[in-house]
Amino acid sequence: MAKTARYTGDKLAIFNATKAVVEGKYALEKSDETTLGMQTKARWYTADGITAPGNDADFRQVPDRAIRVVHVVRMLPDGDNWIVQDEPVLMRRISGSPQPEKLEVKDPSVPGWTTSQIDELQFEIYQALKPYEVKSPGGMAPGPAAPAPAPAADPGAATGDPIAPTPVQ
Repeated sequence: MAKTARYTGDKLAIFNATKAVVEGKYALEKSDETTLGMQTKARWYTADGITAPGNDADFRQVPDRAIRVVHVVRMLPDGDNWIVQDEPVLMRRISGSPQPEKLEVKDPSVPGWTTSQIDELQFEIYQALKPYEVKSPGGMAPGPAAPAPAPAADPGAATGDPIAPTPVQ
């Protein structure tokens, strides 16, 4: 429920409540209320989930196979409601490599504590935003809004290809 919850109300109040939760757990690198997003400072963890020595500035102290976690938390519009999403950026240090390797959250080699940490932050945000939660029948959050219909094909085009949508600026 925490990952699919929708919220309604003053967007800055929702943003500030979200920011308070994230700031309570992690140091913020940046926060922007105009884009309704924030990013935590990078933190390195050993393969066992314990805070590791070193940082991005002093990479030599970071142990081999350590995981770097940065939480990117955004508020996304969903009609008149808001979704709060944590999209973590994960990297793994490989001994002898000058750069850490990028990891996907779904990568089977990602330790379980990583996804638990992500879920825990999402749940704490959900708990803080309960006063703003959109309730639906049965207590379930509504599903995502339907995508916009695909553009119609240009009847005058010789190839019959659909008109390419213009990117939103």
